Amino acid sequence: MAKKKPALPINLLTLSAAVIVLAFFLPWVKFGGTFSGYEIPGFASAVGKATSLKAWTGKFDINVYLVYALFLVPLGAAAVLVLSFMGKNVRTIAWIPAAMPLAGFVYGLIRAGMDVFSYISIGGWLTIAAALVMALSLLNILKLPGK
Repeated sequence: MAKKKPALPINLLTLSAAVIVLAFFLPWVKFGGTFSGYEIPGFASAVGKATSLKAWTGKFDINVYLVYALFLVPLGAAAVLVLSFMGKNVRTIAWIPAAMPLAGFVYGLIRAGMDVFSYISIGGWLTIAAALVMALSLLNILKLPGK
């Protein structure tokens, strides 16, 4: 008897996770140029180091490096895809790629107000939309038809 290959379950969590991984490589923000998701930490860290008085004094400034937490979004989404493929429960890990972009968007609204809408580019909007769908799916509010 031949072994059956595991298949990726098609549900809102895996679809949203795939969109988040793909959107990470698209332009996320427009701010003196366009930056994709994977470029933001390096750009923000360089700006943070250049403008931080603590960086000039040689003291460690955690805020300069917190932007690297952005990598948790596509890594969490990739983990959702891999664990789904393995048949594991992904509901707990899926909260990382679901909550972080939404929290970042709310933070941006608080800090920049309505100007945040002019800064976000297509990759950012896709990530926010996919994170919202993922969060609503985790809360059992949204489901695929027929599931």
